Amino acid sequence: MNKNRRIVMIVIEVLYIITAMFCVGVGIYYHIKHGFDKSWLFYGIGIISLGMFGVRRIQRRNLERRESRK
Repeated sequence: MNKNRRIVMIVIEVLYIITAMFCVGVGIYYHIKHGFDKSWLFYGIGIISLGMFGVRRIQRRNLERRESRK
């Protein structure tokens, strides 16, 4: 795998995990201050970001394994 491509894939993974942590943090804050009615969207985006992090991580690992077999 191209070194630049690997770095870009890792940066995307890190951005997804940072987004998830931020959204969950904001969701907790809004949940405490305003209740669940105002915070559910942040929780949802956080869960989606965690899912995307997992998908991208699996894709990168599979690509690295395929490249190492060559």
